[in-house]
Amino acid sequence: MSKSVVIVNVAYYQHGTKKMACNYNHIRYIATKPEADRGDAGAYRVGDEDYPVERGTAAGHVKYAAERPGSSGLFGPEGEPVPDWQELGSKLAKHNLPVWRVIVSLRQDDAERLGLAEREKWQAAIENGVNNANKAMHLDPDHTRWVAAFHRKEGHPHCHVVIWEEEHGAARRQGYLEPGERKGVFRSFAREVFREERDRLTAEKTAIRDAIRELAGNDIGKVMEFMREVKKARLEARAFWGSSPKMLPVLTPGREEVLVRKLQDLAGIMHGKGRIALAYMPGEVKERAREIADWVLKQPGFNQSAERYRELARQLAGHYTMQPGALDEAAGKAYEDLRDRVAQVVLKGAAAINRLEREVEFNEKREARQIQVEKSRIANSVWKAAWRALERERTRAEAQAMLAAERDLERRRRRARGEEREMRMP
Repeated sequence: MSKSVVIVNVAYYQHGTKKMACNYNHIRYIATKPEADRGDAGAYRVGDEDYPVERGTAAGHVKYAAERPGSSGLFGPEGEPVPDWQELGSKLAKHNLPVWRVIVSLRQDDAERLGLAEREKWQAAIENGVNNANKAMHLDPDHTRWVAAFHRKEGHPHCHVVIWEEEHGAARRQGYLEPGERKGVFRSFAREVFREERDRLTAEKTAIRDAIRELAGNDIGKVMEFMREVKKARLEARAFWGSSPKMLPVLTPGREEVLVRKLQDLAGIMHGKGRIALAYMPGEVKERAREIADWVLKQPGFNQSAERYRELARQLAGHYTMQPGALDEAAGKAYEDLRDRVAQVVLKGAAAINRLEREVEFNEKREARQIQVEKSRIANSVWKAAWRALERERTRAEAQAMLAAERDLERRRRRARGEEREMRMP
């Protein structure tokens, strides 16, 4: 296995070969695979009221679903419309020039450390990487096109990138890349993967160095105290805000179908109007929303993070009591609070389905199919929002536990220094 943090594989299909027809299947694969992140939670947040279409008309919803971002996993240059994957696949199957396929892959722990666990960050990195890779491949920037898709594959999240030139007089006719060109493509994407961390570390290093010069001079004791304060400030910020979530677990088609059905059943017992808040819901609605939240928190990926959250609650309570019953009670209460946060997300998803069913008529088959697509997207949005809520609380609890341990250690140090001074006194 490669020891490189970033793995960049490049392949190509040459015009005039039978393999060019495989471009259609490749585009379909990267655009529609379950792991392909369609970016739905960013394009359509559960509970949003302001659809960018004329509300109350079936035609408006059909138009919205067809044109809004996230209709497939494909993305391209910022500000440009994403092509329909079927049209693009058919076009590239008949393309008269080489088509390059690039895979940029990371190990999951590296992706999470670098803040590349979600599609939004990958989009910027891939766009900048493609712009530089085009230069390394000697492609004309005015005639070069590309699309990509982010796959949340457990263990090694990765992006598929497809690059091609439109026909022009100086177009590249050979797909083979020289070793120097391949190295240039690797460097182009690797540089972007590390850009944010490199910029952050550089800025942090400069700020700390300047602060040490100004406040501490050459006093090592002051330097150490300052660095402890920096560490404490970081922990306090994480304890308040949380930090970046780990990679979102994949919502498989089977689990998506179950989640849609659960949301739809919940929508059927909810009132059509009023504030969507768990605290104000009737008892039956609260119970059903919490049951769905429990189901979400038991799914692969969610269950490990939720269990870690319970354990952190025990650790924090352990600073005040060692009674097993009290520790179990703290862990149980922490889980109930977490479950209610997820239940609130679930309620908003059910309310979104309620609105959709009220506003779209089922007379035409096309509209019936379209509403199923919309329900699927709502389910994906609930899944993603629930994960973010869980991870925000888990990372906050991690930082709180570390802060508590630091404070406990500092108390013991002060106690030890005090005892040492007493022993020295005559």
